[in-house]
Amino acid sequence: AAKGRAASEKAEFRRFTQATRRRRATWGVSLGSVGLLVLTVVLLTLSPALSLKTVVVEGASRVSAESIREALEGMYGEPLARISNERVSDALAPLTLIQAFRTRIEPPGTLIVSIVERRPLGVVQGVSGYDVVDAAAVTLWSSDTPPGDVPRILVAAKPDSPSFQAISRVLLALPDALLSQVEGVTATTLDDVRFTMRSSSHEVVWGSSDRAAEKARVLIAALDAAGEDSPRTIDVTTPESVVIRLRS
Repeated sequence: AAKGRAASEKAEFRRFTQATRRRRATWGVSLGSVGLLVLTVVLLTLSPALSLKTVVVEGASRVSAESIREALEGMYGEPLARISNERVSDALAPLTLIQAFRTRIEPPGTLIVSIVERRPLGVVQGVSGYDVVDAAAVTLWSSDTPPGDVPRILVAAKPDSPSFQAISRVLLALPDALLSQVEGVTATTLDDVRFTMRSSSHEVVWGSSDRAAEKARVLIAALDAAGEDSPRTIDVTTPESVVIRLRS
């Protein structure tokens, strides 16, 4: 019996010892993982090897890539992990041509900035010249003379103006082939958008922004039928019943 108890106690001691070793090994692995994580964070936030050295700009056309790099020059040399979207947004805020952006990092030292530019909608009379605006009534740039490649908007550019909102919806819906021909556009109500064509001086009564695709399709045919000999009024308010008459 004494020998049996001794064998049992010896086996129990071995099990206890093995369990203790396993716990120590588990703690060792856990502490090692935490240590590796801490080391990684330190390297990302402090290491000069992972600091900003190059800014690559994608999607820039009207706004220069160099102006974007200059706006971010205060961040050069900083660890990439510390360069947040909020900081980039603040730095790019003065560049009104930028509507949106996104960033991504390419280690060891490159920040890629992909931008979406604001689309010029038209030109309005400004305080001391002409302002090119987008659909949100944001002034993109100004000039002494009206640009010839965007329509003249003959109402005040205010984002809460029903007339400006109606014009914006119509101009955004026009295909490029028609938009490039529009000279001036006005509206008194949401349902009374009108514009003139550059080369022919035809007046187009568009109406509301509804059924834009149908109106654009019949307008192209109506402009061809009207020719350019004398100014006409082309009413496409009801696309299935287009009216063409001499412009008064």
